[in-house]
Formats: sequence, C-alpha cells, structure tokens
Amino acid sequence: MNPEKDFSPLTPNIVRALNDKLYEKRKVAALEIEKLVREFVAQNNTVQIKHVIQTLSQEFALSQHPHSRKGGLIGLAACSIALGKDSGLYLKELIEPVLTCFNDADSRLRYYACEALYNIVKVARGAVLPHFNVLFDGLSKLAADPDPNVKSGSELLDRLLKVFVLSPGELTGAPASLPSRCSGTRTASSPSYCRRYRMSLTR
Repeated sequence: MNPEKDFSPLTPNIVRALNDKLYEKRKVAALEIEKLVREFVAQNNTVQIKHVIQTLSQEFALSQHPHSRKGGLIGLAACSIALGKDSGLYLKELIEPVLTCFNDADSRLRYYACEALYNIVKVARGAVLPHFNVLFDGLSKLAADPDPNVKSGSELLDRLLKVFVLSPGELTGAPASLPSRCSGTRTASSPSYCRRYRMSLTR
C-alpha cells in the first residue's frame, strides 16, 4: 500500500492502524471509523459515507496485503454499526467485499470475514433479505470449511440469518425465490447443507 496516497476522510493514524498486524490496533482504528461515520450520518453526508465504504473496500478489504484485508473487514463492520438502521442503504457495498474474503486462502481472514458479516447482518436485520441469495451462496461455501473456527463462525452467522428469514415481520423483503433456493445447482454441489437449511426453515 502506497504510504503517500490520500485516504481522506480516513486520517493517517486510522490508515496506519488498519494496516497493523495487531488486532488491538485495528480495533482502535475501527472505533475511530465508527465515530467518523456517525458524524457523517448526523450531517446527512452520504457522499463521505460512500467514500469511506469504498476506500475500506477497494484499498483495504480487497488489498493484496493480509493485514490490510483484516483492517478493511473490521472497518466495514464498524461502518455498519455506525450507520445503524441506515446501513440498509449501503448493504451491497458493505457485503460484497466481505463475501470475497470468504474465498481467502488464510483461515484467519475467512474467520474475520464471518465476524464482519455477522455484525453487518445483526445491524441491518431484515434489510439483508433482498441479498439472501448471495449470502446463502457465501455460507454454503463455508459449510464444510476445514478450519473449525471458520465453520463455527459460519454456523453462528447462519443462525442469525435464519432469525430474520423466519421472522414474520421481516419476510416482506424476502426474494420470491426464497423457498426454492436449495434446488438446482447449489443442491447438487452441497446437498447436505441445502437439505439442512431447507428443513430448518420449515420447522
């Protein structure tokens, strides 16, 4: 990552901490991002909110450097927390880079991606339902992850998602294909996961 590049409105201290190998430093940066985004929300400054999310996505979560990717993931989760109910307006931009990290070769990064998406979904609640298909595809890839921590994280995320899928008050935003999502190609590639998901939805 080019140290001379301008990442504003992210400060140099935030950028440095996001790239740090220590989780504690990245956590401090996330808290600063949360504070910054809350200020933009109060000002109704959607341009800067979008810029922060785009920067965290393109320059960090999708970076070639693993520590930067970890920083981007925790930063995107912090954005979602700061946005609160407004996070639904930015879900595509928040979710896509996190799902990309589900394919990372580093099991720690896959776990951090689960953690980030858990926080995003927890805040967005029923607003995530129009994105159910891509979320389901991402979770199905992790269902048989060889790392037990990643698998455990994906199961927690799976259970959280089901809360909103099964909640009567949230179902209005569900895609029309929700009941049959386990048919076709995905069933062929991971039948046990699909059967389990389909059965759990009808219990």
